[in-house]
Amino acid sequence: MQRRGIQHSLYLMLGVLMMVFVIAGCTSSEPGWTDFVGAAVDKSFPVPKEAKQSETVLNNSKMDYVHYSLTGLHESKDVPEAYEQVIAEWGWKELKEESTGTTWVYEKGKQIVQLTIHENSFTVLIPKPERKMVIQGLESSP
Repeated sequence: MQRRGIQHSLYLMLGVLMMVFVIAGCTSSEPGWTDFVGAAVDKSFPVPKEAKQSETVLNNSKMDYVHYSLTGLHESKDVPEAYEQVIAEWGWKELKEESTGTTWVYEKGKQIVQLTIHENSFTVLIPKPERKMVIQGLESSP
């Protein structure tokens, strides 16, 4: 009788342990790539809704940028395919000749966006156009 109780307890513990493994296996630390919102620096550039804004610099003379943390994002040679597709769907075109390393450059109309992917984070940067000063020379009169 006592042996049967121990056996049932072992089966119960084994069942609970298996459920823990199943639940842990079903949760993913990879981004979902399903819901997107506009970036803090440019609402027309998509960012995953699950990304957490961690740093923003606006009104800098050379650039505006926002840094997002996103668990499961990996620094690599490519933008994740699902994200790349959404960026294109939102009307952005990659400027391949401008993209280098882990920074990709996109254009939409006259707007330029740089996307840099880091380990578990990414940055969306908007460079400000350089303002060239025109200096008119003085013409000497005879």
